[in-house]
Amino acid sequence: MAKRGIEPGGPEAKVAGRRILAQLTEAFGRMILGAGFIHGDPHPGNIFVMEGAQVALIDCGQVKQLPSSLRVSIAEALLLVREWQVTGGSEALVRTARGAFAEFGVTFLDDAPPEAAAALALLLFGDAEEPMPGRFSASELSDSSPLKCIASFPQELVLLGRATILIKGISKRLGLKWSLAEKWEPLAKQALECGADGCTMPTWSATTPARTVPGNVAAERLRFREVLRSYGGSGKLLRKWVVEKVGGAMPTRLKRLAVATIANRIE
Repeated sequence: MAKRGIEPGGPEAKVAGRRILAQLTEAFGRMILGAGFIHGDPHPGNIFVMEGAQVALIDCGQVKQLPSSLRVSIAEALLLVREWQVTGGSEALVRTARGAFAEFGVTFLDDAPPEAAAALALLLFGDAEEPMPGRFSASELSDSSPLKCIASFPQELVLLGRATILIKGISKRLGLKWSLAEKWEPLAKQALECGADGCTMPTWSATTPARTVPGNVAAERLRFREVLRSYGGSGKLLRKWVVEKVGGAMPTRLKRLAVATIANRIE
């Protein structure tokens, strides 16, 4: 932020940080639960912060496509975390979380505590300071992390985890309470409504239709002349504005005439 003229730790830095965090959250939420593609290498070096704290993701050489069935499983896990946050958790949610991760392709060690699946879901989608069940730690590097209880997992889980841990790490550094389960809840519900068959691709991820080549060149030229003619009135207004604004400030008639001549050529 200092390179953008924003003082670290100041009020502007907090506003910019929240804006950056919101954009990353929306971008990855749409990728994971909407378009079905996920940026596979999210790290600070691949995130450009531009003017106005706008964010651009670069280096899309490692991208993974997520099947619709997998997106449904992710959506179910997200909503389980959200329910856990609202209700405070329950034994029923612990059992449901294990089943949801089984559909996701995650298996746990035989001696893993029953809360391992729920703790893993909270680690991925909960707040950075979210209390963990079963005495698990919210730190992915801790010996008490639920990651230590995983026996096998699909590759998509690694990419998903990298994205969510990046966002949660930024929120923790900024001192913001930021739950991905809460932020992505509308997207998760939409993914479940679409189901494994999927919905129509949203407009923001649709490709631009190819331009058709006209078969009748003469007709195309005629349409082009009609477009030019339709803008004739705009040219006259522009000419009048130039003459009144610029020419009105000129002290001599000669300069006014010169401005009017230039304005005539604009049309």
